[in-house]
Amino acid sequence: MTIESRDPATSHESRLPIGLLYQMWETPDISTAQLVERALDDFRLAAELGFGSVWVGEHHYVRHGNRFFGRIPHPEMLLTRAAAEIPGMRFGTGVKVLPDLPAARAAEEMCMLDLLSGGRADFGLGQGTGHQGEERVRRQQRYRDCVDDILRLLDGDPDSGLPTLTFDDGARVRANMWAACRDPESVRHAARHGLNYVVGQAENAHSQADHIRLYRDAGGTGSVRGVRAVHIADTRDRALAEFAPAFELYGPMIAGPDARYTRDAVAAGYLAAEAAVAAEAAVAADAAVAADAAVAADAATIDDSLLRANVLLGSPAEVTAMLLDYLAVTGVDRLDLLVQFPRLSPEHTRRSLRLFVTEVWPNLAPVLAPV
Repeated sequence: MTIESRDPATSHESRLPIGLLYQMWETPDISTAQLVERALDDFRLAAELGFGSVWVGEHHYVRHGNRFFGRIPHPEMLLTRAAAEIPGMRFGTGVKVLPDLPAARAAEEMCMLDLLSGGRADFGLGQGTGHQGEERVRRQQRYRDCVDDILRLLDGDPDSGLPTLTFDDGARVRANMWAACRDPESVRHAARHGLNYVVGQAENAHSQADHIRLYRDAGGTGSVRGVRAVHIADTRDRALAEFAPAFELYGPMIAGPDARYTRDAVAAGYLAAEAAVAAEAAVAADAAVAADAAVAADAATIDDSLLRANVLLGSPAEVTAMLLDYLAVTGVDRLDLLVQFPRLSPEHTRRSLRLFVTEVWPNLAPVLAPV
C-alpha cells in the first residue's frame, strides 16, 4: 500500500466522530514493549469498530516513586507504525510538548508523520505539565513563540529568517493542528492563528466550557474536541469492580487535594470543597440507620471521587446520560474517550469499547455531527 492510497471501505469519512486518547500509563511491572503491543491490538479493534482516531500522549522518563508513569517519549514513531498497519483511522499526538523543542525540529517531525500517514495525522500541541509560578509563565510564552515559528515554517515564509522545510504540504499540517492550552493568552493566540482547540480529560466540564467560550469569543472558528475518561460494563457495580484497581492509582493523581484542575474547579464554584462534601456525607449518614449509613457514605465517597476525577463510569445507559450532559455543557464538536488506564485489564477496555459502539453511540449520534 502506497502512502497516498485509500481503502474506501475503511475511509475516515465513514467513521464515527469519536476518537480515543491513550496516555500509555502503566505500572513498572508491565514492560514498555508489552504495553505497546497491547495498545496496537486495541487500535486494530478500534478501527474495526469504526472509531475515527487515536491520539497518544507524550511522557518522558521513569518517575521514581510514582506508582505508574507514561511510556512514550516520541508518539510520532508509534503513530507512524500504527498508521502503516491500520488503514482509515487518523492518528494524533496527545500532546506534543513544544517548549522543549526547537520549532524547526517540531515542524519537521509533524510533516514527516503527515507524509507517512498519508495525511491522516492530527497534532495536539501543548506546554507540558508540572511547572508552577514563573517557570510556567515562561513555558507558556515559549509555547506561543514555538507555534508562531512552526506556522511560519509551514507557510514557507521567505522573510522569516527560518530554514525552508523539505516537505510539500504544510497547509495540510496546519489545518490539523490542535492547541491544548488553558492560560487566556495562549487560548486567544490559538484563536487568532486559526488553530483547532482541545480540552483534556483532567478538567471539569464547566471549566472546559469556560475555555471553549474564551476561544470562541476570541474569534476561534476551528473544531473543538473534548476528552472524557470512560469505562462501561453491563452494570454499574461491575464497572466499579473492574475499574477499582485502576482508579486507586489514577484517582489521586487527577483529583487529589493538590491536583491543579480540581483546585481550579473548586475555586470557580464548579465543585464543592472537600470539607463541605464530607459534611454533607456525614449529615446523610446521621439520617440513616447504622448499616444503611455506612453504605450511603461509601457510595457518596465513590461518587464524589469519580466526579472530581471526571470519570464517567457505569452501565451503557448511565454513561450515555453522562456523556449527553457533557456534550450539552461543553458544546464540543468532537469527543475523545480515555479508556486505557494502569491496572485496567485489556479485556475490560476492549469490552468497554464494544459497548460504547453498540449501546452508547446510537444515542449520541443525533448530537455529534459526522466528521
